[in-house]
Amino acid sequence: MTAMLFIVTGGEFGFRGYQVPVDLAELTGGGPETFEAIADAHMASLQKYLQLCSHHRVLELGCGIGRDAIPLTEQLTEGSYVGVDIVEPSIRWCSENISERYPNFKFVHLDVADQLHNPGGSLPTSEFRLPVEDSSIDRVIAWSVLTHMWEADIRHYLREFRRILRPDGLMFLTCFVFTEDVLASARATNLTPFNLRFDYEIYSGCRINDPRYPLGAIAFSEEMWREIVESEGLEFHQPLLRGAWSGYFAEPDDGQDALVLRVPVKLLQ
Repeated sequence: MTAMLFIVTGGEFGFRGYQVPVDLAELTGGGPETFEAIADAHMASLQKYLQLCSHHRVLELGCGIGRDAIPLTEQLTEGSYVGVDIVEPSIRWCSENISERYPNFKFVHLDVADQLHNPGGSLPTSEFRLPVEDSSIDRVIAWSVLTHMWEADIRHYLREFRRILRPDGLMFLTCFVFTEDVLASARATNLTPFNLRFDYEIYSGCRINDPRYPLGAIAFSEEMWREIVESEGLEFHQPLLRGAWSGYFAEPDDGQDALVLRVPVKLLQ
């Protein structure tokens, strides 16, 4: 593997023609050393599972500092992108830098209360409506967002995704899925910096990693995920994708587990 050189000056680093603030990048779960590699991995997964086209209209929940938006400017040349996030400085930076160059890329601050990243938020998740029209979006993306949500909030966003998706739309949502074998492997291998053990059961099918910061990482059983998806009127477009985080799967599909979902065809007829 070729070593990559990252030049960090004044609290910023270069990424595809932009000077990205280090502190805001680190809020996304990866700093300068991993930013490019994670962006490349994201683009590969999106192309593989969502078959992105140049005309697609994309919404990303948890867009952060533009790690996906910046490379997507090269793909969505005829389409559009809406990035939403609860971290206001990240949204401001994206608007001032990315939207200035690409007017078809829009960024919106969600002032939703969040234990870790926006504790002073003015709205509970249950009252927020995504800032796009019904049936207007081709693809929905959410990396490491459902991993920090209670079940009720996940259900709210799934209903919102269903509202905004076009009839042939798809969504790619990463998450944590546990079985007893997966948990045993995660505890033995400890492959991430976050010591993901999920020792604490909240209720059957739901576990958290740290009772001091319960929204730091939340996992659900496969049975629970399937019940949530189906009861919110959605279905799997791809089989449940398996993540590398636990070390359990010999050939993982992604870093985290992931749901690739769609609105059932029978509900669209």
